[in-house]
Amino acid sequence: MGCGASVMNRDGGDGNNASAPQPKKDAAEGESFSKDLKGFLIKIVKDPGYAKTLPETLAATEDPTNQVEKMLKMMISIIDMVKDTTTPKHDIPEFLVGCLVAFLYHLTVKPSAPEKQVELQSLQETGYHIDAKWADAVYDKEEVEDPKAALVASMAAEPTPKTIKVEDVAYFRAASKMGQPAVAVAADRERELILVIVRGTANMKDVLTDLAGASREWEGGYAHESVSLGAKKVYEEVKEYVLNLKAENPGFAVRCVGHSLGGGTAGCLSILMHHDEEFAARIYGGVPMPGKKSKGSYMITAVGFGSAACINKELVEEAHPYCTTVVHDADLVPRLCTDNISDFIVLADNLVDTFKAVADDMRMLLKGTKPEGYDFKKVLGMLKKAGSDPGGLLKDLLDEKMDKAEDAVDAAAAANEKRLYAPGRLMFLSKPEKGTGPYSISKGSMASDTSKMLLKGSMFRDHSCGGYVKVCCLGQLPPAAA
Repeated sequence: MGCGASVMNRDGGDGNNASAPQPKKDAAEGESFSKDLKGFLIKIVKDPGYAKTLPETLAATEDPTNQVEKMLKMMISIIDMVKDTTTPKHDIPEFLVGCLVAFLYHLTVKPSAPEKQVELQSLQETGYHIDAKWADAVYDKEEVEDPKAALVASMAAEPTPKTIKVEDVAYFRAASKMGQPAVAVAADRERELILVIVRGTANMKDVLTDLAGASREWEGGYAHESVSLGAKKVYEEVKEYVLNLKAENPGFAVRCVGHSLGGGTAGCLSILMHHDEEFAARIYGGVPMPGKKSKGSYMITAVGFGSAACINKELVEEAHPYCTTVVHDADLVPRLCTDNISDFIVLADNLVDTFKAVADDMRMLLKGTKPEGYDFKKVLGMLKKAGSDPGGLLKDLLDEKMDKAEDAVDAAAAANEKRLYAPGRLMFLSKPEKGTGPYSISKGSMASDTSKMLLKGSMFRDHSCGGYVKVCCLGQLPPAAA
């Protein structure tokens, strides 16, 4: 099933040569998105009939350049993906108005970050910055003559170049197969690791479609059906290569690495490996696995970057000691699952009524008249703002009513045992307030408010694998060229 969002590659941009996100561009596009969004809503306030034309207008626009139109087209496609479980209670034109109000609300909400702070040095001591390079290096190798040599060349590139020998890449299937992502197995001799690197989906349309899937019972909990099935196939494919490298290098541990859907698959792989007693015994070499009765280091770990939401809370907690998901600020993919989509539909439905309640007052203010229920002093300020910044005034009026709609959704979400999250513990990369400079890094659990879906203008760019590499290696994104 296709998706109405624009085609995006693994770097989160349009086309095939997108670079990592740039702070100045991010800020400028954020301001443009906010302005366009308020403009759409003011049009609807002034002309209620405009909303009725939105679906037809969007359908006629093949590849919109306006970010608001792109997001509305995406929402129409997403509604279709979850139509068997959740459908809007309002008709599509009114529901799209609710989506616009939700987008406006999400603009001012920062992604929830865990409280426990982490220094960049601590993150790099775990080797996650090198893992990010491996996750990035397996992309775009399908059509090259020698995929292994191309992978090695990618690892040698800036930032943080690493020297890997071609003969240390034991296996590399550079192209995906049906239900089976591309995968490589390699020895990272400097870190004494056997790496299983799973490539993510290169096309954002496919990511959105793949993630809007059902959960099923899996390994003592629930997991995303296609991601968990893909993990099982990949495990069967790479198992002997991993064991052969282990036999040659008895002191090496195993680490599964990936970005996007590849990160979700890597997390599932680490669970499968621990649950396979014979395999785990050969990796741990007779040493008891860490747990309640024994201490020590995990010999099977996983690290994902922008990993897909693919396992339920019970499995997240099981994998917490040995699996990590790194999330870059507003990245949509770790937060995208059927339940979160359903939550957004409920929120947008609730906000339709919120908008109707505010729109009548807004129309009166735009005409220079006083709506009921406001004191004279406040109305004077509102009338002034109606002339100078009508979009800002509309947002002020909506802000007073929107939190209640969000609270109702949160209460319903808490009790869902099948809700899916990205695997393991969370390492969160939070953008600086001013857009440029060092990031704040914190850690916590993926089964937390950080997993709530926020639809923000940067949600695709923040999914860039190149962005993950730069933040993990440098601690920040380089400023855009002037």
